[in-house]
Amino acid sequence: MNRKELEEYIRSNYSAEPDHPWVKYPNYIVFRHQSNKKWFAIIMDVPKNKLGLQENDILDVVNFK
Repeated sequence: MNRKELEEYIRSNYSAEPDHPWVKYPNYIVFRHQSNKKWFAIIMDVPKNKLGLQENDILDVVNFK
């Protein structure tokens, strides 16, 4: 599953719209519960070298609560 497919899956199954809360990181997307506005998923694009890998490519990272 790629980033676009994951975003669509979350939208259709959880009725959550993406939020872009950080100006510094415009590609970071947060999905929040409608009832309490707490986030349950974040999709980030992180350079591989920030994760200790030798490459400089960008990697999509997902954190689910």
